[in-house]
Amino acid sequence: MLLRLAPAVIVLAYSPVFAQTAGAQTAAAQSAGTQTLAAPQTLCDVQPLNGQWPATAQFIAGLNEIPGGTLPADQSRSWSDFSKVSSTDWRNLQKRYLSRVDAWRGRSLANVPGQQVAFYPFGGPDAANLLAFFPDAQRYIVIGLEPVGCIPTNLADYTPEYFAELRTNLSSVVANGFFRTKEMGGNFKQGSVNGVLPLMLFLIARSGFAIEDVAPIGISANGVIVSGGQSKPETAGVAIRFSDPRHGSRVLTYFALNLQNSRLQRKPGTLKYLNELPAPVTLVKSASYLMHKGYFSTIRDLILSKSTLVIEDDSGIPYRYFDQTAWDLQLFGSYSDPIQLFKNWRQDDLKAAFEGRNEKQPLDFAIGYRHTGQSNLIVATRRRS
Repeated sequence: MLLRLAPAVIVLAYSPVFAQTAGAQTAAAQSAGTQTLAAPQTLCDVQPLNGQWPATAQFIAGLNEIPGGTLPADQSRSWSDFSKVSSTDWRNLQKRYLSRVDAWRGRSLANVPGQQVAFYPFGGPDAANLLAFFPDAQRYIVIGLEPVGCIPTNLADYTPEYFAELRTNLSSVVANGFFRTKEMGGNFKQGSVNGVLPLMLFLIARSGFAIEDVAPIGISANGVIVSGGQSKPETAGVAIRFSDPRHGSRVLTYFALNLQNSRLQRKPGTLKYLNELPAPVTLVKSASYLMHKGYFSTIRDLILSKSTLVIEDDSGIPYRYFDQTAWDLQLFGSYSDPIQLFKNWRQDDLKAAFEGRNEKQPLDFAIGYRHTGQSNLIVATRRRS
């Protein structure tokens, strides 16, 4: 279900964000021919506090306060409360979901070849799932409708309201393992947490990685990556460099992009870039059954033509599109009819395949739109020629 389009391009010199009420008051004053003092501005940019991305990400994730930063009492209390609640939320998510994904991956993907590029279309801000399913990839590419956004550049702007809103925006992925696109769109239009960037910083830092650098980027009309500070790119994005002792530095790239056929046709450079990616491993989950529709055939065909491995729930590519002379298919969990919102996308052939298995392979975690015991995963591995 395509709910909204990606807003304007993010560039290095991101425009300040002004409060809507302040703008309305200023306009009213000008209309009346009076003068008014300018309202305080919240500066929002793709820049870290004190020039330190590692410390800024840890702060946003509720892991550590900013070194040398002095917070007023109310801010300090709100950050401390946010830190405690976020730690509890994350422990619960790890116990209920992430640790089980890790164990499942160790059992089920042990023979999967090395992963260079991990691709997550329809992923939105959800860095946690991509890192959980493909922890050893060298590059990560995520696509979502939501804008890149920015973070406050002044410590004073990390208010109690900011942290309360950040937790609200994260609540669906912590509770359900996925972001609701409709909620994301509404929150980004109305709130102070701007775009996916703060959410991705939280999730990558909480996943145990150190954020080394963040830079606005874009895809040019020629299909190459350009700096966000250059002329307006065809597709806006952000590159997040992160590291851990085992893998060293790696990069996760997020692009704000509508994957509908008609939208991609307007962006030939972006389509060229995607088609020239090295053969990726691909994750598709909680994807609103979009690739069941004819007007998402371009991204569906691209995934099928390029991927060496696809892990998806039934909301991804329909089962019938996997040519079983080219793909080895494994089915995990059980097939249940789609939830009411997506009731038209039942797959009788997939249901029959699940029921006809000689050996059932369980799934001890909930994924997608279903609870534990009703969830499924399809693992498609391209056969070597």
